[in-house]
Amino acid sequence: MKQSMPKKIASGAIRLGLIVTILIAFSLVWDNLTVVADGEPDALRDHVPRPGVFPPRGAGVQLDGDLVVSDPVNRRGALRKGRNTPRHYFAMLPYGMVWYHGAPADVRHIPTGTHMHGQFLLPMKGEEETIPPVSEKEREQNPLSRYNHAILLEDDVSFYSRRGRSWKILGTEQGGGPAPRLKLSVEPVGPDIDGGINKTVLLDIDASTRVWKNSQIMGIDQLIPGQQIQVNLTWGPFDSLATTDIWLDDASLKTFKEVQRQRHLRLIRSRFLPGWVDAVKNGDTGGGEVTVTFFGGMDPSLYTDIRDMQGGKRQPKICNAETTLRTWGYHQEYATFGDILEWKVLKNPPFGSSGFQIHLKVSQMLDGFRLGRIVRAKGPWTYVLIPHDECIMTAEDLKRSRRMILP
Repeated sequence: MKQSMPKKIASGAIRLGLIVTILIAFSLVWDNLTVVADGEPDALRDHVPRPGVFPPRGAGVQLDGDLVVSDPVNRRGALRKGRNTPRHYFAMLPYGMVWYHGAPADVRHIPTGTHMHGQFLLPMKGEEETIPPVSEKEREQNPLSRYNHAILLEDDVSFYSRRGRSWKILGTEQGGGPAPRLKLSVEPVGPDIDGGINKTVLLDIDASTRVWKNSQIMGIDQLIPGQQIQVNLTWGPFDSLATTDIWLDDASLKTFKEVQRQRHLRLIRSRFLPGWVDAVKNGDTGGGEVTVTFFGGMDPSLYTDIRDMQGGKRQPKICNAETTLRTWGYHQEYATFGDILEWKVLKNPPFGSSGFQIHLKVSQMLDGFRLGRIVRAKGPWTYVLIPHDECIMTAEDLKRSRRMILP
Protein backbone atom coordinates (compact mmCIF):
# COMPACT_ATOMS: atom_id res chain seq x y z
CA MET A 1 0.00 0.00 0.00
CA LYS A 2 2.77 2.37 0.89
CA GLN A 3 4.41 1.73 -2.46
CA SER A 4 1.19 1.91 -4.51
CA MET A 5 0.16 5.39 -3.36
CA PRO A 6 2.89 7.25 -5.22
CA LYS A 7 2.03 5.29 -8.38
CA LYS A 8 -1.63 6.32 -8.08
CA ILE A 9 -0.65 9.88 -7.39
CA ALA A 10 1.73 9.87 -10.34
CA SER A 11 -0.88 8.29 -12.55
CA GLY A 12 -3.47 10.85 -11.48
CA ALA A 13 -1.00 13.65 -12.01
CA ILE A 14 -0.30 12.39 -15.52
CA ARG A 15 -4.01 12.23 -16.32
CA LEU A 16 -4.53 15.68 -14.85
CA GLY A 17 -1.61 16.99 -16.86
CA LEU A 18 -3.04 15.52 -20.04
CA ILE A 19 -6.43 17.08 -19.33
CA VAL A 20 -4.85 20.48 -18.64
CA THR A 21 -2.77 20.18 -21.81
CA ILE A 22 -5.86 19.31 -23.86
CA LEU A 23 -7.82 22.20 -22.33
CA ILE A 24 -4.98 24.62 -23.03
CA ALA A 25 -4.67 23.35 -26.58
CA PHE A 26 -8.44 23.64 -27.07
CA SER A 27 -8.34 27.14 -25.60
CA LEU A 28 -5.61 28.16 -28.01
CA VAL A 29 -7.45 26.66 -30.95
CA TRP A 30 -10.67 28.40 -29.89
CA ASP A 31 -8.82 31.68 -29.49
CA ASN A 32 -7.37 31.26 -32.96
CA LEU A 33 -10.81 30.49 -34.36
CA THR A 34 -12.13 33.59 -32.67
CA VAL A 35 -9.36 35.67 -34.21
CA VAL A 36 -10.12 34.26 -37.64
CA ALA A 37 -13.83 34.93 -37.23
CA ASP A 38 -13.73 38.34 -35.60
CA GLY A 39 -10.24 39.80 -35.75
CA GLU A 40 -8.74 38.83 -39.07
CA PRO A 41 -9.26 41.53 -41.69
CA ASP A 42 -11.70 40.75 -44.47
CA ALA A 43 -10.97 42.85 -47.54
CA LEU A 44 -14.60 43.09 -48.66
CA ARG A 45 -16.22 43.37 -45.24
CA ASP A 46 -13.67 45.91 -44.01
CA HIS A 47 -13.51 48.00 -47.17
CA VAL A 48 -12.98 51.69 -46.33
CA PRO A 49 -14.94 53.94 -48.72
CA ARG A 50 -13.15 56.90 -50.28
CA PRO A 51 -14.59 60.12 -51.70
CA GLY A 52 -15.07 59.87 -55.44
CA VAL A 53 -14.90 56.06 -55.52
CA PHE A 54 -17.90 53.76 -55.14
CA PRO A 55 -17.31 50.68 -52.93
CA PRO A 56 -17.35 47.14 -54.33
CA ARG A 57 -20.69 45.36 -54.29
CA GLY A 58 -21.16 43.37 -51.09
CA ALA A 59 -18.82 45.49 -48.98
CA GLY A 60 -19.62 45.85 -45.29
CA VAL A 61 -22.10 43.89 -43.20
CA GLN A 62 -25.85 43.28 -43.17
CA LEU A 63 -27.83 44.45 -40.14
CA ASP A 64 -31.48 44.92 -39.31
CA GLY A 65 -33.51 46.53 -36.54
CA ASP A 66 -36.19 49.07 -35.74
CA LEU A 67 -35.52 52.71 -36.61
CA VAL A 68 -35.59 54.34 -33.16
CA VAL A 69 -33.59 57.53 -33.79
CA SER A 70 -33.92 59.71 -36.87
CA ASP A 71 -32.04 62.84 -37.98
CA PRO A 72 -33.74 63.53 -41.32
CA VAL A 73 -31.82 66.72 -42.11
CA ASN A 74 -28.39 65.06 -41.86
CA ARG A 75 -29.61 61.61 -43.02
CA ARG A 76 -28.65 59.76 -39.85
CA GLY A 77 -30.33 57.56 -37.29
CA ALA A 78 -30.13 54.44 -35.15
CA LEU A 79 -31.48 50.91 -35.35
CA ARG A 80 -32.36 48.75 -32.36
CA LYS A 81 -32.28 44.99 -32.82
CA GLY A 82 -33.86 43.95 -29.52
CA ARG A 83 -35.02 45.13 -26.13
CA ASN A 84 -31.65 44.57 -24.44
CA THR A 85 -29.25 45.45 -27.25
CA PRO A 86 -27.60 48.86 -27.71
CA ARG A 87 -28.61 51.10 -30.56
CA HIS A 88 -26.67 50.88 -33.80
CA TYR A 89 -26.06 54.49 -34.81
CA PHE A 90 -25.46 55.20 -38.48
CA ALA A 91 -25.02 57.87 -41.12
CA MET A 92 -26.05 57.44 -44.72
CA LEU A 93 -23.16 57.51 -47.17
CA PRO A 94 -23.68 60.34 -49.68
CA TYR A 95 -24.66 57.71 -52.25
CA GLY A 96 -26.58 55.69 -49.65
CA MET A 97 -29.98 54.54 -50.92
CA VAL A 98 -33.24 54.28 -48.97
CA TRP A 99 -36.35 52.32 -50.00
CA TYR A 100 -39.79 52.53 -48.43
CA HIS A 101 -42.93 50.74 -49.62
CA GLY A 102 -40.97 49.53 -52.63
CA ALA A 103 -40.07 53.03 -53.86
CA PRO A 104 -37.07 55.38 -53.50
CA ALA A 105 -37.12 57.29 -50.24
CA ASP A 106 -35.03 59.20 -47.73
CA VAL A 107 -34.54 58.89 -43.98
CA ARG A 108 -37.19 61.57 -43.44
CA HIS A 109 -39.83 59.33 -45.01
CA ILE A 110 -39.38 56.41 -42.59
CA PRO A 111 -41.69 56.43 -39.54
CA THR A 112 -39.95 55.82 -36.23
CA GLY A 113 -40.31 52.19 -35.17
CA THR A 114 -40.25 50.76 -38.69
CA HIS A 115 -38.19 47.58 -38.94
CA MET A 116 -35.39 48.15 -41.47
CA HIS A 117 -32.71 46.11 -43.23
CA GLY A 118 -29.41 47.67 -44.19
CA GLN A 119 -25.93 47.25 -45.61
CA PHE A 120 -23.38 49.07 -43.45
CA LEU A 121 -19.75 49.92 -44.19
CA LEU A 122 -16.89 51.39 -42.22
CA PRO A 123 -16.84 55.21 -42.22
CA MET A 124 -15.77 56.90 -45.42
CA LYS A 125 -12.26 58.36 -45.29
CA GLY A 126 -12.50 61.70 -43.53
CA GLU A 127 -15.81 60.81 -41.84
CA GLU A 128 -14.42 58.68 -38.99
CA GLU A 129 -15.74 61.07 -36.32
CA THR A 130 -19.24 61.47 -37.75
CA ILE A 131 -20.65 58.83 -35.39
CA PRO A 132 -19.18 59.26 -31.88
CA PRO A 133 -17.48 56.12 -30.54
CA VAL A 134 -19.59 53.90 -28.28
CA SER A 135 -18.56 52.70 -24.84
CA GLU A 136 -16.52 49.53 -24.37
CA LYS A 137 -19.56 47.76 -22.90
CA GLU A 138 -21.72 48.71 -25.89
CA ARG A 139 -18.96 47.62 -28.24
CA GLU A 140 -18.89 44.21 -26.56
CA GLN A 141 -22.67 43.93 -26.96
CA ASN A 142 -22.55 45.15 -30.54
CA PRO A 143 -19.14 44.29 -32.08
CA LEU A 144 -20.38 45.52 -35.47
CA SER A 145 -20.98 49.06 -34.20
CA ARG A 146 -17.98 50.36 -36.15
CA TYR A 147 -19.80 49.56 -39.40
CA ASN A 148 -21.85 52.71 -39.13
CA HIS A 149 -22.18 54.16 -42.63
CA ALA A 150 -25.13 52.81 -44.62
CA ILE A 151 -25.16 52.28 -48.36
CA LEU A 152 -28.64 50.73 -48.30
CA LEU A 153 -31.61 50.96 -45.96
CA GLU A 154 -35.04 49.46 -46.70
CA ASP A 155 -38.21 48.41 -44.92
CA ASP A 156 -39.46 44.82 -44.84
CA VAL A 157 -41.84 45.06 -47.77
CA SER A 158 -39.09 46.55 -49.97
CA PHE A 159 -36.46 44.10 -48.73
CA TYR A 160 -38.53 40.98 -49.35
CA SER A 161 -40.60 41.94 -52.42
CA ARG A 162 -37.58 43.16 -54.39
CA ARG A 163 -36.02 39.73 -53.85
CA GLY A 164 -39.07 37.77 -54.96
CA ARG A 165 -40.37 36.89 -51.51
CA SER A 166 -43.93 36.87 -50.16
CA TRP A 167 -45.64 35.18 -47.20
CA LYS A 168 -48.38 32.53 -47.15
CA ILE A 169 -50.93 32.64 -44.34
CA LEU A 170 -51.19 29.36 -42.45
CA GLY A 171 -53.69 30.54 -39.85
CA THR A 172 -54.04 32.40 -36.56
CA GLU A 173 -53.61 31.33 -32.97
CA GLN A 174 -53.90 32.90 -29.56
CA GLY A 175 -50.53 33.42 -27.95
CA GLY A 176 -49.86 32.76 -24.27
CA GLY A 177 -47.55 34.20 -21.67
CA PRO A 178 -47.89 37.33 -19.51
CA ALA A 179 -48.98 39.46 -22.49
CA PRO A 180 -51.05 37.16 -24.74
CA ARG A 181 -51.50 38.40 -28.28
CA LEU A 182 -53.15 37.09 -31.41
CA LYS A 183 -50.58 35.50 -33.71
CA LEU A 184 -50.59 35.23 -37.49
CA SER A 185 -48.68 32.16 -38.68
CA VAL A 186 -46.98 32.61 -42.06
CA GLU A 187 -44.45 30.68 -44.11
CA PRO A 188 -42.03 32.14 -46.68
CA VAL A 189 -42.82 31.81 -50.38
CA GLY A 190 -39.84 32.31 -52.67
CA PRO A 191 -36.06 32.11 -52.35
CA ASP A 192 -34.07 32.09 -49.13
CA ILE A 193 -32.65 35.55 -48.46
CA ASP A 194 -29.43 36.41 -46.63
CA GLY A 195 -30.33 38.45 -43.57
CA GLY A 196 -34.01 37.59 -43.85
CA ILE A 197 -36.50 35.24 -42.19
CA ASN A 198 -36.37 31.91 -44.01
CA LYS A 199 -38.73 29.78 -41.92
CA THR A 200 -42.31 29.71 -40.66
CA VAL A 201 -42.84 32.54 -38.19
CA LEU A 202 -45.52 33.96 -35.90
CA LEU A 203 -46.40 37.65 -36.27
CA ASP A 204 -48.36 39.73 -33.76
CA ILE A 205 -51.62 41.22 -35.07
CA ASP A 206 -54.12 43.41 -33.26
CA ALA A 207 -56.52 46.28 -33.81
CA SER A 208 -53.62 48.60 -34.74
CA THR A 209 -52.56 46.39 -37.67
CA ARG A 210 -53.59 47.95 -40.98
CA VAL A 211 -54.86 45.34 -43.43
CA TRP A 212 -55.05 46.57 -47.04
CA LYS A 213 -57.14 45.22 -49.91
CA ASN A 214 -58.22 47.06 -53.07
CA SER A 215 -56.34 50.08 -51.65
CA GLN A 216 -58.78 50.20 -48.73
CA ILE A 217 -58.28 49.36 -45.08
CA MET A 218 -59.94 46.14 -43.94
CA GLY A 219 -60.36 44.18 -40.71
CA ILE A 220 -58.15 41.33 -39.55
CA ASP A 221 -61.06 38.99 -40.31
CA GLN A 222 -59.96 39.29 -43.95
CA LEU A 223 -56.80 37.28 -43.18
CA ILE A 224 -57.57 33.86 -44.66
CA PRO A 225 -55.30 30.79 -44.74
CA GLY A 226 -53.71 30.29 -48.14
CA GLN A 227 -53.44 33.99 -49.00
CA GLN A 228 -50.05 35.35 -50.10
CA ILE A 229 -49.28 38.66 -48.45
CA GLN A 230 -46.62 41.30 -47.88
CA VAL A 231 -45.97 42.80 -44.46
CA ASN A 232 -44.14 45.56 -42.64
CA LEU A 233 -42.95 44.87 -39.11
CA THR A 234 -42.03 46.65 -35.91
CA TRP A 235 -41.04 45.78 -32.35
CA GLY A 236 -43.50 43.80 -30.25
CA PRO A 237 -43.58 42.91 -26.52
CA PHE A 238 -40.85 40.48 -25.48
CA ASP A 239 -39.06 41.12 -28.79
CA SER A 240 -41.84 39.55 -30.83
CA LEU A 241 -42.47 40.57 -34.44
CA ALA A 242 -45.47 42.90 -34.61
CA THR A 243 -47.16 43.92 -37.86
CA THR A 244 -47.88 47.51 -38.82
CA ASP A 245 -49.24 46.84 -42.32
CA ILE A 246 -50.41 43.77 -44.25
CA TRP A 247 -51.06 43.97 -47.99
CA LEU A 248 -53.44 41.34 -49.36
CA ASP A 249 -53.10 42.26 -53.04
CA ASP A 250 -50.66 43.82 -55.50
CA ALA A 251 -53.00 46.73 -56.26
CA SER A 252 -52.85 47.98 -52.68
CA LEU A 253 -49.07 47.75 -52.54
CA LYS A 254 -48.76 49.55 -55.88
CA THR A 255 -50.84 52.39 -54.46
CA PHE A 256 -48.45 52.75 -51.52
CA LYS A 257 -45.48 52.53 -53.85
CA GLU A 258 -46.80 55.31 -56.08
CA VAL A 259 -47.55 57.59 -53.13
CA GLN A 260 -43.99 57.13 -51.85
CA ARG A 261 -42.58 57.68 -55.34
CA GLN A 262 -44.36 61.01 -55.54
CA ARG A 263 -43.03 62.03 -52.13
CA HIS A 264 -39.54 61.15 -53.36
CA LEU A 265 -40.00 63.17 -56.56
CA ARG A 266 -41.17 66.19 -54.60
CA LEU A 267 -38.11 65.96 -52.33
CA ILE A 268 -35.50 65.64 -55.08
CA ARG A 269 -37.05 68.23 -57.39
CA SER A 270 -36.75 70.81 -54.60
CA ARG A 271 -33.37 69.66 -53.21
CA PHE A 272 -31.85 68.64 -56.60
CA LEU A 273 -30.32 65.38 -57.87
CA PRO A 274 -27.10 64.43 -56.00
CA GLY A 275 -23.81 63.18 -57.40
CA TRP A 276 -20.10 63.80 -57.11
CA VAL A 277 -17.42 65.42 -59.21
CA ASP A 278 -15.33 63.11 -61.40
CA ALA A 279 -13.32 65.73 -63.28
CA VAL A 280 -12.80 69.49 -63.36
CA LYS A 281 -11.35 71.75 -66.05
CA ASN A 282 -10.92 75.39 -65.11
CA GLY A 283 -11.33 78.03 -67.79
CA ASP A 284 -9.41 81.27 -68.17
CA THR A 285 -12.28 83.62 -67.36
CA GLY A 286 -13.90 82.10 -64.28
CA GLY A 287 -15.89 79.36 -65.95
CA GLY A 288 -14.91 75.84 -66.82
CA GLU A 289 -16.11 72.26 -67.22
CA VAL A 290 -17.37 69.79 -64.63
CA THR A 291 -18.01 66.05 -64.98
CA VAL A 292 -20.45 64.52 -62.50
CA THR A 293 -21.67 60.97 -61.83
CA PHE A 294 -25.14 60.92 -60.31
CA PHE A 295 -25.89 58.66 -57.36
CA GLY A 296 -28.23 55.70 -57.68
CA GLY A 297 -31.48 54.86 -55.94
CA MET A 298 -33.51 57.67 -57.52
CA ASP A 299 -36.60 57.49 -59.69
CA PRO A 300 -35.55 57.02 -63.35
CA SER A 301 -37.59 60.04 -64.49
CA LEU A 302 -35.30 62.40 -62.56
CA TYR A 303 -32.26 61.40 -64.59
CA THR A 304 -34.28 61.58 -67.80
CA ASP A 305 -35.49 65.09 -66.95
CA ILE A 306 -31.91 66.38 -66.84
CA ARG A 307 -30.73 64.33 -69.83
CA ASP A 308 -33.51 65.77 -71.99
CA MET A 309 -32.34 69.33 -71.30
CA GLN A 310 -29.37 68.76 -73.62
CA GLY A 311 -29.73 71.09 -76.58
CA GLY A 312 -32.94 72.57 -75.19
CA LYS A 313 -33.90 76.11 -74.28
CA ARG A 314 -33.49 75.53 -70.55
CA GLN A 315 -30.21 74.74 -68.83
CA PRO A 316 -29.62 72.59 -65.76
CA LYS A 317 -28.20 74.28 -62.66
CA ILE A 318 -25.59 72.81 -60.34
CA CYS A 319 -24.52 73.70 -56.81
CA ASN A 320 -22.10 72.32 -54.23
CA ALA A 321 -23.21 70.22 -51.25
CA GLU A 322 -21.77 68.28 -48.31
CA THR A 323 -21.60 64.54 -47.55
CA THR A 324 -24.95 64.89 -45.76
CA LEU A 325 -26.29 66.13 -49.14
CA ARG A 326 -27.12 69.45 -47.48
CA THR A 327 -26.55 72.46 -49.71
CA TRP A 328 -25.11 75.84 -48.86
CA GLY A 329 -27.33 78.87 -48.34
CA TYR A 330 -30.04 79.43 -50.88
CA HIS A 331 -29.06 76.68 -53.28
CA GLN A 332 -31.49 77.86 -55.95
CA GLU A 333 -29.72 81.22 -56.03
CA TYR A 334 -26.13 80.03 -55.66
CA ALA A 335 -26.40 77.28 -58.27
CA THR A 336 -24.72 78.03 -61.58
CA PHE A 337 -26.13 77.29 -65.03
CA GLY A 338 -24.43 74.77 -67.27
CA ASP A 339 -24.59 73.58 -70.87
CA ILE A 340 -24.65 69.80 -71.28
CA LEU A 341 -21.67 68.83 -73.42
CA GLU A 342 -22.17 65.08 -73.00
CA TRP A 343 -24.55 62.62 -71.33
CA LYS A 344 -22.84 59.29 -70.83
CA VAL A 345 -24.28 55.91 -69.80
CA LEU A 346 -21.69 53.90 -67.86
CA LYS A 347 -21.46 50.13 -68.34
CA ASN A 348 -21.82 47.91 -65.27
CA PRO A 349 -22.06 50.79 -62.77
CA PRO A 350 -20.99 49.97 -59.20
CA PHE A 351 -23.50 49.75 -56.36
CA GLY A 352 -24.46 53.28 -55.32
CA SER A 353 -23.96 54.74 -58.80
CA SER A 354 -26.80 55.57 -61.18
CA GLY A 355 -24.65 54.72 -64.18
CA PHE A 356 -25.27 58.21 -65.60
CA GLN A 357 -22.49 60.76 -66.03
CA ILE A 358 -22.95 64.34 -67.19
CA HIS A 359 -20.30 66.68 -68.62
CA LEU A 360 -21.20 70.35 -68.18
CA LYS A 361 -19.74 73.65 -69.28
CA VAL A 362 -20.45 76.19 -66.54
CA SER A 363 -20.07 79.95 -66.52
CA GLN A 364 -18.95 80.01 -62.88
CA MET A 365 -16.76 77.49 -61.06
CA LEU A 366 -18.01 77.23 -57.49
CA ASP A 367 -15.58 76.42 -54.68
CA GLY A 368 -17.20 73.02 -54.18
CA PHE A 369 -16.48 71.90 -57.74
CA ARG A 370 -13.53 69.74 -56.74
CA LEU A 371 -12.65 66.11 -57.42
CA GLY A 372 -14.68 63.77 -55.21
CA ARG A 373 -16.86 66.53 -53.74
CA ILE A 374 -20.65 66.36 -53.62
CA VAL A 375 -22.86 68.45 -55.90
CA ARG A 376 -26.57 68.61 -56.70
CA ALA A 377 -28.10 69.33 -60.10
CA LYS A 378 -31.45 70.96 -60.88
CA GLY A 379 -33.56 69.79 -63.79
CA PRO A 380 -36.55 71.56 -65.38
CA TRP A 381 -38.36 71.68 -62.07
CA THR A 382 -40.33 74.36 -60.25
CA TYR A 383 -38.30 76.95 -58.36
CA VAL A 384 -38.64 76.17 -54.63
CA LEU A 385 -36.85 77.63 -51.61
CA ILE A 386 -36.37 74.91 -49.00
CA PRO A 387 -36.69 75.49 -45.23
CA HIS A 388 -33.90 77.68 -43.92
CA ASP A 389 -32.70 75.21 -41.27
CA GLU A 390 -31.95 72.53 -43.87
CA CYS A 391 -29.29 74.72 -45.47
CA ILE A 392 -25.75 75.23 -44.23
CA MET A 393 -25.38 78.97 -43.76
CA THR A 394 -22.21 79.37 -41.68
CA ALA A 395 -18.99 77.60 -40.78
CA GLU A 396 -20.56 76.81 -37.40
CA ASP A 397 -23.48 75.10 -39.16
CA LEU A 398 -21.01 73.00 -41.12
CA LYS A 399 -19.05 72.04 -38.00
CA ARG A 400 -22.21 71.05 -36.14
CA SER A 401 -23.47 68.98 -39.08
CA ARG A 402 -20.30 66.88 -39.26
CA ARG A 403 -20.90 64.99 -36.01
CA MET A 404 -24.02 63.16 -34.90
CA ILE A 405 -25.41 64.29 -31.55
CA LEU A 406 -26.50 61.15 -29.71
CA PRO A 407 -29.71 61.28 -27.65
